[in-house]
Amino acid sequence: MARKLLFVALLFACAVRVSAGSVEKVYTNLPQALASAPAVTSLSLKGQELKQLPEDIARLVNLESLDLSYNEFTALPPQLFKLKKLKKLYLNNNALTTLPADMSGLSSLVIIRLDANPFTSPAAELKKVATIATLAELNFSANKINAFPTELLQLSHLTDLDLGYGTIRELPKDIDRLSHLKRLVLTKNLITTFPPAFFKMASLNNLDLSYNNFTKLQDEFSQLSLDVLDISFNKNLTAIPAIQGLRYINIKSTHLDSEKLKTALGEGSMILM
Repeated sequence: MARKLLFVALLFACAVRVSAGSVEKVYTNLPQALASAPAVTSLSLKGQELKQLPEDIARLVNLESLDLSYNEFTALPPQLFKLKKLKKLYLNNNALTTLPADMSGLSSLVIIRLDANPFTSPAAELKKVATIATLAELNFSANKINAFPTELLQLSHLTDLDLGYGTIRELPKDIDRLSHLKRLVLTKNLITTFPPAFFKMASLNNLDLSYNNFTKLQDEFSQLSLDVLDISFNKNLTAIPAIQGLRYINIKSTHLDSEKLKTALGEGSMILM
């Protein structure tokens, strides 16, 4: 159990922001936040059944983190474009069906979560997200995305990408343009093979390929410098190459031989079954 928890923690780690020994204050009430507007850097309005934002939210001129998850927004609130210091935006689990054609006005945004929204045309909306040039972390999972938009490749700062729970069958031939990508989540898609450029991704160290259709992993996987690999619930998976340096691998519900794998990977690897 302890090993499993450690593995989960590595996959889904979240950082608590600490400054000068104290945790950053997160406001959870909008009127209170507006009363202290210049001092507010983090605001969470999560799960408050909101459908729109008031115009005076623009008074939060120093706001860096805004959590609007688990609300009832059907469109991106236009007031967000007035928050020039906004770095983190959480809009997952809303009722969004479309996004503005140009989102580049969110010019300081580093993290955005848009997972679990009923977008009418998910692929088209994801292309719009690609206009936010500053993005480092993007979660667009559970939106039934059916293809990996090549527009995402222009996000040169991207380090964390989650496109899980879709029907993606293949990655772009020049996927290595995402040269800073460290974590890639493709759980519950329809991928069976990777293009040669994928194995040139030198920064990639955390890869989630669970619940796909693999029968074997290509030999070129040995070229990757992975720390964490989740290939669980690939029920027909029978072979993978030795990946040197791999610390954690989840092989639950596969046909991999754990003893042979332990020998191939070495004692430094933790195998979860």
